[in-house]
Amino acid sequence: MNRGKYAIIGGDMRNLYLAELLKKDYQYVEIYGFEKSGRPWCTKNPSLDFVLDEALAVIGGIPLLSDKNFVSMPLSKEKVTIEELIEKVPEKSYFIAGKIPESVAKDLSQKNVKVYDILEREEMAVLNAVPTAEGAISILLQELPKTLKDSTILIAGYGRIGKILSKMLKGFGADVWIAARKYSDLAWIEAQGFKPVPMSQIDRYVSDMDAIVNTVPVTIITKDILDKTRKDCYLLDLASAPGGIDFKAANKAGFKVNWALGLPGKMAPLTAGDIIRRTIYNIIEESGGRY
Repeated sequence: MNRGKYAIIGGDMRNLYLAELLKKDYQYVEIYGFEKSGRPWCTKNPSLDFVLDEALAVIGGIPLLSDKNFVSMPLSKEKVTIEELIEKVPEKSYFIAGKIPESVAKDLSQKNVKVYDILEREEMAVLNAVPTAEGAISILLQELPKTLKDSTILIAGYGRIGKILSKMLKGFGADVWIAARKYSDLAWIEAQGFKPVPMSQIDRYVSDMDAIVNTVPVTIITKDILDKTRKDCYLLDLASAPGGIDFKAANKAGFKVNWALGLPGKMAPLTAGDIIRRTIYNIIEESGGRY
């Protein structure tokens, strides 16, 4: 485990829990941008120069930026421009955040800073699928007018989230159907005891569904498919932009639809913070530790 100073600049409750977890590992941690979090030790910000001075790793939020090129700090009254942050990031340090713009990565690399977009890490994506799936189940439990045991649910996509969510729903006794494009995925779906649906044939099955959960960031549930879907079918989209449901058509037709982004941070910020912590350690270890 690499010892050094970890400077956490902004982000949501995931990053605050990350700071607490790093401290439990006896790491030196300084934070900036959490005075609205309600934590007694976060009521005042030290200077940004102090927080960043000699940092081994500078950790931003997911996403790194809010609007107008400001660093994302939803738990702070302060505002920090990305230009100011780039200027103050120490040379020969690690910079780790989510959705880092290419221009920012380029500017930091010119300072001999190692830049990592944490959302591109496979272990992060796989482990994040668990709180995402649990969050989806929590939403379904609240929104469906029947128990999951008595529900027929279609999952569009058999990636990381689809694999984990389908097993969880099966544990509740739901009748789980999964749509996929690849023949190999359809074979695995059948082998796991689920009902496979070729993606091109979704329209043949939607009339039987109590809920449709999309995990694919491409428009799958089109207006034509919605026209064949029961109006009391609940629509839940877990995919990143642009999502996989035609939201305009769904709203116009009167469907109850929810585009649930960022579930790990909303539903399980402590778990999400721990996943970030483990991923950061992996990044630094793979890179050989300190310069």
